[in-house]
Amino acid sequence: MINFGNRYSLLAGLIRNLHDTVINENVSTDDSARFFAQIASLRQRLRLIAIIQTCGALAFILNLSAMISLYFGMEAIGSWLFFSSIILMVAAMVQFTVEIQIANSALDVHLSDLEKHQQWQDYLTSSKRGIKRSQKPSGPQD
Repeated sequence: MINFGNRYSLLAGLIRNLHDTVINENVSTDDSARFFAQIASLRQRLRLIAIIQTCGALAFILNLSAMISLYFGMEAIGSWLFFSSIILMVAAMVQFTVEIQIANSALDVHLSDLEKHQQWQDYLTSSKRGIKRSQKPSGPQD
């Protein structure tokens, strides 16, 4: 549950950062398409995290209800409540896996942007030159 809350907080920070970037800076048409894709991805992730948190909270409540039922000797009800809590937790984990895949896809977009960016290419070229220079054997040292 804490992990899901942390992911929600991180997403909220990303959305605020994206909002400030779009509002405060002049965004080109090329960038606007990327921002719309990010917005769609963030919205989908927020929905999934809401479902995950709801399933997790309901699973916790059902689990507590199962313990209370078992305490009072109602084994059949307790078993069904516990089974239901397990099903809800499995549903939350499946949704969590989907959310992770969406997050990875978003990161792939950012990485491909970096690969396309000319300054990054210039950096790679200059760093390769630096590596070749540093790999030259130095003369004998006394």
